[in-house]
Amino acid sequence: MTKQQQIKDTLTKTGLPFKEIDCYGRQIVVTSWCRESSMKWAQLLAKFATVRGITESVDYAKENKNTVLRPTTVKVWRTFAAIL
Repeated sequence: MTKQQQIKDTLTKTGLPFKEIDCYGRQIVVTSWCRESSMKWAQLLAKFATVRGITESVDYAKENKNTVLRPTTVKVWRTFAAIL
């Protein structure tokens, strides 16, 4: 088990809501459904990493309800952090 997998496993056990957690290199990206949960993630990550920012973004939905030319999207918030 790599260090990134250990960090990801530890973060999933925190109990905070998330859509996806990505760990690669020294970077941590937590994708959340709302801004409030992304702010909570920023507070948690600030205890052991440098929070780089929170951005509003768009992800594609799993089921496409429209045509191929206009895919269905979902608004998400991403929290970026780096372990230094």
